[in-house]
Amino acid sequence: MAHGTGEKGPDMMASTRWFPTWAAWLLMASAASGEPLPLKVFILAGQSNMEGQAVADLTDRHHNDGKGTLVAILNDPARRDRFAHLRDDSGAWRVRDDVWVRFRPRRGPLLAGPLTVGFTAYEGRHHFGPELQFGHVLGDALDNEVLIIKTAWGGKSLYEDFRPPSSGGATGPNYTMMIQQVREALDEFRREFPQSRSTGHELAGLVWYHGWNDGCGPDHAVPEYETNLVNLISDVRRDLGAPNLPVVIGELTGPWGSGIEAPGAWGRLREAQAAAAARPEFNNTVAFVPTRDFVRRPEDSPNPTHEHHECGNAETYLLVGDALGRAMLGLLGGERSHESRAAPAEPPEIRNGEMAGYMLVPLERVPERFNAGFSLYAAAWPLLEQYPGSRFQTGLFGTWMFAQFDGEPPKDLYSDIEGGLGWWRDTRFATTTPKFIMGGVAPNFSSWANGPGAGKGRDWDRPLGKYAVAQLSPWVVWPPDGLNISQGTCGELFGYGYLPLPIIDAKPTTAGKPVPTGDQCWTLFLNTANFKGPLCFFTPYFWSAAAVERPELAGLLLDSRPSDPNKAFQMETQWVPAVLSTIAAGDGRGEPMTFARTAPMSFPVDEQGRTVVLHRLTTYTRDALTEPVRRWFAGGPVAKTEIDPSASHVQQFRDGGGSTWQISPDGQRDENKRDILWSGFGTPTAHDPITYGYRWNPDLVFPVMDGGGRRVRLPEYFVIEQVEGWKPRWKAVASDDVPRGAGLHSRRFDTPRERGEGAYVTPDAPDSPFRAPGPVAGPFETTLGDGSTLTYAWYRFADQPAMLNADLTTAERENAQRRVEMLHREWTRDKTYFAPPTTGVLASLDPALIVTPPPGLEVGYVPIALRQERKGEPRRAPR
Repeated sequence: MAHGTGEKGPDMMASTRWFPTWAAWLLMASAASGEPLPLKVFILAGQSNMEGQAVADLTDRHHNDGKGTLVAILNDPARRDRFAHLRDDSGAWRVRDDVWVRFRPRRGPLLAGPLTVGFTAYEGRHHFGPELQFGHVLGDALDNEVLIIKTAWGGKSLYEDFRPPSSGGATGPNYTMMIQQVREALDEFRREFPQSRSTGHELAGLVWYHGWNDGCGPDHAVPEYETNLVNLISDVRRDLGAPNLPVVIGELTGPWGSGIEAPGAWGRLREAQAAAAARPEFNNTVAFVPTRDFVRRPEDSPNPTHEHHECGNAETYLLVGDALGRAMLGLLGGERSHESRAAPAEPPEIRNGEMAGYMLVPLERVPERFNAGFSLYAAAWPLLEQYPGSRFQTGLFGTWMFAQFDGEPPKDLYSDIEGGLGWWRDTRFATTTPKFIMGGVAPNFSSWANGPGAGKGRDWDRPLGKYAVAQLSPWVVWPPDGLNISQGTCGELFGYGYLPLPIIDAKPTTAGKPVPTGDQCWTLFLNTANFKGPLCFFTPYFWSAAAVERPELAGLLLDSRPSDPNKAFQMETQWVPAVLSTIAAGDGRGEPMTFARTAPMSFPVDEQGRTVVLHRLTTYTRDALTEPVRRWFAGGPVAKTEIDPSASHVQQFRDGGGSTWQISPDGQRDENKRDILWSGFGTPTAHDPITYGYRWNPDLVFPVMDGGGRRVRLPEYFVIEQVEGWKPRWKAVASDDVPRGAGLHSRRFDTPRERGEGAYVTPDAPDSPFRAPGPVAGPFETTLGDGSTLTYAWYRFADQPAMLNADLTTAERENAQRRVEMLHREWTRDKTYFAPPTTGVLASLDPALIVTPPPGLEVGYVPIALRQERKGEPRRAPR
């Protein structure tokens, strides 16, 4: 069962725990200064990207009018707080007094001074490289002063120019130059930086950010890249007298963004970089840092045609530097941990595993008369920092809406509307940003419907829900892979709900059989920043079709039954990747210990340090919309879109809640799975009566600083805790509390290479419902934030495929057409429907999904997706 905050047992969190604000969280990493310490020296090596191509403040037409510069970021309210530390109180570029940079470019004088903008191969102080944010990360975290030695020169390969001695052949001139310049910098440090208070120096780390020129040599340089990089690391350690020097390898960035595999040789080169870091001889002293998610669009960058330099986008270079710096800190911390722990007596037993379970939400009960639908606001955010592949399936917070019955519900009948925000195993174009599906479930999962054209399976000869949802809105097109929200959404509130509208009349027969079908068209309403109102609906036939074969189901399904107002609200997680390791005691005599590591998970937080996951859960009576709309369709007054508060009930949250999250090896029987002691790091909280979320233990939960939105990372490491009187359970621990010999620190949860997604297609036979009678305009294309291209066309509402497969006569469809035209004229997307949230901000749909009807098709016509696929690859430029 769940271990929530209401549990009793050992290690129960004290009620007086301090929960930090976001600002306090960031300050906690700063250490108090003491006696002078050794200078920490870091080498930043590579080619032109490490030289520094990011544009700080050039705003002329040659730099795309300043788009994507550092100035543009700091003028953007959505991003400026993340990088505000780069300016001082006067608005000038900040100059640190505890971090120094030394760089000797190919041409021009030596650059040496305190960290700020301008340590690049360009004249003036208008550019920067990864060293800027890398230096801030290290400077903020370490008590020591820091020296960064840049040894980077554009257009230089590892195969030839940086070729290490151990690779044979002629040693590369840039390898020799790198070693010479490091030695020179250490010898001249006191003269070049007299203001330093450090006593001595310590060579603390090497960062390698490189790759393009070797990718241009697919036949010789790429096959050797892993070996050459391994040799370079070993030779640098030998030649500089630092046998365990921590090394961070930054992934070749290039023009390929999140969700796009680098093609051909560049993809293989990226694999070689990761493989070098994973070599067992490096004993967890080398880390690989993916950088592809930091790519920004060329049109949003100062140098749109320089994709080989990431278009000079300042945010890209800041995020790269940030990630490289944090990886280096991880190695430095791990090194100290390694020195303080004995190695295990035997090699660890390592097994792949998973984390799964539910997050539980406590609520008051709702009066039974509020049985005509619901609405809610749910937070949307990237749960995992990298998409872990098609096994990943988890919803964010949502609900299950079942039919309401007068007594006990029928046995052996499961049918509801669930869906919500999340990721699913059949998602083809997944990113770390969740999508929304409708999740209508026909009896006992005989079919399901996730949106217009989206059902169980991909075979249109067995529709199984693909015709179950009719498009209603003329302003949003629905992709079959799920409804996209704006990429980068992190903690914004997605408002949605279902209310029954009488668009289609009830009828006494179904598919020619004496089985009734009700008139409840459960309609999806959204409240987002860029769209409000009804979007699409389940046709009543989706529910009643099952009663044709099983007449005993007639009248028991959502085509005719009211909704149960007392629903469960939870977060359901079916699979998050994990790794387990069992090691013997250090002396070989004690009990073995089992540790686990999960893929990094994060939750959003606001400025107060709160996590909000659910807000304003509301249930409705039929007087909210259903009956006013019925009267309007019958000739009465226009039904107002804004719901009468007297026809709604806002549920109140209770403190408490819990989790059934468990970690287990793959294939573990349920009775042997172990719960996570969630209360050790998170406290479920009703922030106010209508807002629910969490507070966090700052000793185990830390802020994520990757530019992906304000959020905190949950514990990754766990150990099985044995407490007398309790079942064994997983207790969260810090990284340093896990022995290096367990082999977990080097484990990665990267996006796997999987076979191509393939396209969603629709039937195109002349007699298919997509062709007869067919569209009246199109096809049109739009490119979505997930990288896919959606092809769609405009149909008359009554002639869309879902309506042609809804068991309706022509007269019945025309009656529905008349009603929808009334809705299109009066219920526009800018009106108020649900009550707005009283906290947070609204999420947005992917702007590419917002469409405008062609002239003459504004009323009575809807966009229908015909195809969804990933097209083409980004342009490449030689480096």
